[in-house]
Amino acid sequence: MNNIFVKNGKPEYAKEFSELILLSAPSFFSYLFGPKVKELMEYLFKQPKNFFSFEHSIFIEVNNKITGMTLGYDFEQKVQEELNTGLLLAKYLKFDFVRKLPLLFKASKILGKIAKEEYYLSNIAVYSEFRNLGLGNKLLEEIEQEAKKLKCKRIVLDVEVENEKAIKLYEKLGYRIIEKSDFFKIKDKIFQFFKMEKEL
Repeated sequence: MNNIFVKNGKPEYAKEFSELILLSAPSFFSYLFGPKVKELMEYLFKQPKNFFSFEHSIFIEVNNKITGMTLGYDFEQKVQEELNTGLLLAKYLKFDFVRKLPLLFKASKILGKIAKEEYYLSNIAVYSEFRNLGLGNKLLEEIEQEAKKLKCKRIVLDVEVENEKAIKLYEKLGYRIIEKSDFFKIKDKIFQFFKMEKEL
């Protein structure tokens, strides 16, 4: 396929980012953040120094159209940006933030746990009409290069237990399941995740 370009995220990609991040975890973010999740993701993406910032994203383009993206960061970035991510969420969600705080706290205990010299692959997604073209693999290769540049020794990620297609892709690319999370209930929906890792 011709005209494939990989590029770093920019604030002007916010709309595509919000669509793609919801594709990467369709139920979870909607249940966690509610009906205004797309607007929230656009807002966070445009801000520097937070987990959802354009600074942590890589996009893939085919024939001048954004077709997929990935989001990730290393241990040092996580430590430095945790507080700012919470402050931005509080600023956007206002009074709703207090109500959601127990859920957000529980989510932080289950997801995104990384140690020194690890890189966290937070999200990856490709629009459905561009799947099975190797774009996801290309994005994962870019993430590996980024992780190596940051001197990380492994990449870790969380994937929903039910997402068998993604799990198979990760295993094919050298990731292995290292643990299964506790159940995480939001309203009437129960989530559970595998933590996977790949040595670099």
